[in-house]
Amino acid sequence: MNETIKNWIKNQRLHGKSWDWLLTVGKTSDEDLREFLKDRVEYDFWDDLSPEEWKSIVCEEKRLSEIDEKIYDESGATVLGANNEDNFIVIPSEENSAWQCYKNKLLNDGFGIQTVSSIEKSAVKTLKHLSRDTMQTGPIKGLVVGNVQSGKTANMAALMAMAADNGWNMFIILSGIIESLRVQTQKRLNNDLNNWEARFNSRFNWQTIDNPIAAEQYGRRVQDYDFDLKSNQRYFAVCLKNSTRLRNLIEWLARGGEKRKDIRLLIIDDEADQASINVSPTERSKINTLILNLINGRNSKGTELSDKFRAVNYIGYTATPFANVLNEAPGKESLYPSHFIATLAVSDEYFGPQQIFGCKDTVYDGLNVIRNVSDGDIDGISNIHQRESVQHIPQSLEDAICWFLCGVSCMRVWKYKKPISMLIHTSRLKKHHGLVASAIEQWITATPQEIIEKCKSVWEREKGLFDVEHFLEQYPNYNNANGGANIRRLPSFNEIKTELTELLDKGLTDIIINGDNEPVYSEGIHLCIDNSETNKASDTMKRLLYPDANNMPDKAPAFIVIGGQTLSRGLTIEGLISTFFLRSSLAADTLMQMGRWFGYRRGYELLPRLWMSENAREQFEFMSEMDYALRQEIKEMHDTGVDFSEVGPRIKTSPTNVIRIVAHNRMNDAIDVEFDFTGHTMETGVFKNDEEVLSKNLETAEKFISSLGDPIARPHINAHNYMWEGVELEKIIEFLRSYKYSERAKGFNDIEPLIGWLEKFTSEDLIGRWNVILAGNKTGDNRWEPVSGISISKVNHTQRGLRRDNTINIGVLRSPEDFLTDIPIESAEEEKGIKESLNGSHKTSEINNLRGRYGLNQTPQLVLYVINKDSVPREGTKNRYALNAVEDIVGFSINLTGERNGNSAVRAVTIHIPNNGNLDITD
Repeated sequence: MNETIKNWIKNQRLHGKSWDWLLTVGKTSDEDLREFLKDRVEYDFWDDLSPEEWKSIVCEEKRLSEIDEKIYDESGATVLGANNEDNFIVIPSEENSAWQCYKNKLLNDGFGIQTVSSIEKSAVKTLKHLSRDTMQTGPIKGLVVGNVQSGKTANMAALMAMAADNGWNMFIILSGIIESLRVQTQKRLNNDLNNWEARFNSRFNWQTIDNPIAAEQYGRRVQDYDFDLKSNQRYFAVCLKNSTRLRNLIEWLARGGEKRKDIRLLIIDDEADQASINVSPTERSKINTLILNLINGRNSKGTELSDKFRAVNYIGYTATPFANVLNEAPGKESLYPSHFIATLAVSDEYFGPQQIFGCKDTVYDGLNVIRNVSDGDIDGISNIHQRESVQHIPQSLEDAICWFLCGVSCMRVWKYKKPISMLIHTSRLKKHHGLVASAIEQWITATPQEIIEKCKSVWEREKGLFDVEHFLEQYPNYNNANGGANIRRLPSFNEIKTELTELLDKGLTDIIINGDNEPVYSEGIHLCIDNSETNKASDTMKRLLYPDANNMPDKAPAFIVIGGQTLSRGLTIEGLISTFFLRSSLAADTLMQMGRWFGYRRGYELLPRLWMSENAREQFEFMSEMDYALRQEIKEMHDTGVDFSEVGPRIKTSPTNVIRIVAHNRMNDAIDVEFDFTGHTMETGVFKNDEEVLSKNLETAEKFISSLGDPIARPHINAHNYMWEGVELEKIIEFLRSYKYSERAKGFNDIEPLIGWLEKFTSEDLIGRWNVILAGNKTGDNRWEPVSGISISKVNHTQRGLRRDNTINIGVLRSPEDFLTDIPIESAEEEKGIKESLNGSHKTSEINNLRGRYGLNQTPQLVLYVINKDSVPREGTKNRYALNAVEDIVGFSINLTGERNGNSAVRAVTIHIPNNGNLDITD
C-alpha cells in the first residue's frame, strides 16, 4: 500500500476522526467516495482504489492500530494530565520533515521498528500537552520519566524534531553540571537533527547557539535570527546548569526585544532532578531561581520583561523523578510538573532494574548475572583504599576482571568492532581510584599465565550459570520472545584463548595522544581513571575517551574504567560487560543513576555481569520495586482520571530504612502517607537459613494450627488443603508476632504498622474474621503433621539465586489458586467451572473478585506453607537452585480484602498540595 495513504489515515486519526468516519471519509454514498478516491489519485498520487478496497484498508489499519496501541500501553508508557489534549499536532509524513529525517536516521542506526514506533508515540503524546501560545495561559510545565540509559537523548531529539515540524522554533536543553557531558549532548543532537543526510533532505536548517552572552556581536544576537512562522530555521542551545552560563543565556534572550514574541520556546531540562531542584527551605537555590526566571519571562535578576515569548514550555526529563514530584507544591514559583507527567516506554530489549534485579509484581524474576562480593573482599578493597600492604586484589575483583578479559576475547572472535568496557566503582574519593588502578596493574602484569588459567575457570563456570535457556526463562519477553534466535551463544574457552593470550600480551596502556593531538588506541587494555583530577598529559590520556568512527582500531578496543562521580550520571559506558560495584548511597535517586549497566546489550546479551555487595544488591532490588510502583501509580492515576495538579503521586519508601528516596533537602514539601493495606497481598519469600530460627517457626506454626480446632469438613476447592473459617484477629496477631522473619524480608521487618491497621479496620467492621488455609501439594510422601489428624504434603520451592549471607530467596511463595480454597462447592464439576471462569488468570485481584461473588469480599486470608528443606529444581529448569535448607521452612501469604487504592499497601510519601490544589499556578 502507498505509504502516503497510511500517513493520511494516521493524521486524520490524530485530528480526531473516528474509524467509522474514515470508512466513508464523511461521504454519504459509495459514488461520492469513489470520486474522492479518484481525486486523491490525481492530486496526491494515491493508488487507484475502489470503495471496497478503501474500506478494507481502513479496517486493516484499525486492526493494526489496536494491536500497536495494546503493545504500547502494556509497555508502561503513560501520559498523566489532559490540560491540552486538543492540541493540533500532526505526525509529518513528508520526507523532508524534521521527524521523517530523524526517523530514517534511527532506522539506519539499527533501531528496531517497534522501538522507533514507541519513540514516535511518546513524542506525539508529550507534544499534545504543550502549547504554541502561552501568552494568556502562562507556561506549560511537565515531566517525562524515562529509564536509566534507555535512549533518553533519542526521545528528546524526536520530540524536538516533531515540535519543529509543528511550529516550535527555539529549543533550550539544560544539560547537567559537567561540561564534557554538555558538549557530548550538543554534538549528539547536532549530528542527529542536522546529520549529513538531513542537510540535503530536511526542510529545516538546525543552528546550534553555543554559549551565548548578552553582548553578542552582530549576527549572533537574538534579533539577527529568523523566528518567523514560515522560516526554515530552527535553533537550539545546550546550556550547562551553571549559574554563570544560565545568566548569560537569559540575558542574551532578554535583549531580543520584539523578536521574543515570535519565539515558541521549548525548554528541555535533561536530568531534571539534578541541580534544578530547590534544595533550600529559606532562600531559593540559584539554579532553580534562574530556571524559573527563564520560564516566567524575567531577566537573570528577576525583573519582569515587557516582551513575552509567544510560547514557553518546560519539560523535565529524568529517570529518577522522586525529587521532582516531592520538592515543591505546584505554583508559578515552582518547577513542579503542574500540567502533565509522562512515562516513556522501553522496548523489549532493554535491561532495566526490573529485568536485572527482578520485581515481584512483574514477569521478571531477575537475571542470574549478579555475583556477591563478600565482606572479606570488601575489607580487601578497603585495605587498598587505606594503602595497607596489598599482596593481591580480592577474589571477586579477580573474577570480574577475568570475566571482562574473556568477554573482550569472545567479542573479538565475533568480530565486534565497538568499544568494550569494564566499570569499577568502589569509592567516590579520587585518591582511592589511583590506588585501585595500581593494584590492578600490579596483578595483571605480575601473573599473566596464572590469569589465563583463572580465566578458563571463570569462563566455564559462568557459561554454565547463565546461557540462552536461562536468559529466556528470566526475560521471557525479550525481543518479542523469538526463542533466542538472535541471542549469540558463548563459545568454548579454546575458541577464545588465542585472542585472550594476545590481549594479555599487549598488556595495559593509557590512551596515546599523537603529534596531531589525536587519540591512538592499542589492541591491549586501556586502563582509565575518570575523575576531575585526571587530566590529559602531553602524550597520553588517562581519562575515558572512546574512539569515534574515524579512529576506531581494527579490533574492538578494551577499557577498564575506574572512577566515581563522573561515572554516576549521564556518561554512557560503551559495551559494558563487567561491573565491580561497591558504592552505596542513602538516596535512591543517586544510587539508581549509578547503574551504568542498565541499557541495551544487542548482540552480547549473555555477557554482562555484576559483582556487588549484598547491601548494594538489596538496595537495587528495593529500588526496582519502588520504580515499578511509581510507574503503576502514574498509570492508575491516569486510568482513574485523577488531576495531577491536585493530587501528587505516592512514592514507596523502604520498610527497613535501608535507603531513603532522596536527600531530605530535596523533598521540602513532602508529607508521609498513612499506611493503608487495603487489597494488598503480602508474603514471606526470603528466609534466614538458620536451624534455630526455622525450628522456632515450625513450633510457632504447630501452636497456631492447634489453636484453630478442627478444620472445616464441608467440600471446598482444593480439597487437599485444610481450611478454618472465622478465625479471630487475636490469633492471627499472635502468630504474626511470634514468627521469626529474615531481616531481608521486605514488608515484615516492622510488623506493628500492619497489626495496628488490622486492629483499626477490624474494630470498624471494615473487614471480618479470617479464613486460614494450610496449603500443600496434591500428592507427596514427604508430609507435615502439626497435630493429630492433620497431614499435608510439603511444598517444593527452590532458590532464585545463590547468596553468601546465609539467606534463602525463593521469590514467589504463593500459589494464587490456594486463595480459592475457602469457596464452597458441591461437586467436582463446580470446582472445575470456577477455575475455568478465571480463564487462566492468576491475578489476585481477579481471584478476589470471584471470592466476592461468594460473599467473601470482606474476609481476609492467611495461607500457610511448609517447604521441604530438600527441595530441588524440576528437570530442565535453568534458573533455580536446590534449597539446601537446614530445616523445613514455614512460609505464609496474607491476602487482605477491599479495593486497592493505588500504591496503598506500603509506607509512602507524596507532595503536600495546599487547599486541595485550588491555587493559581499562573499568577
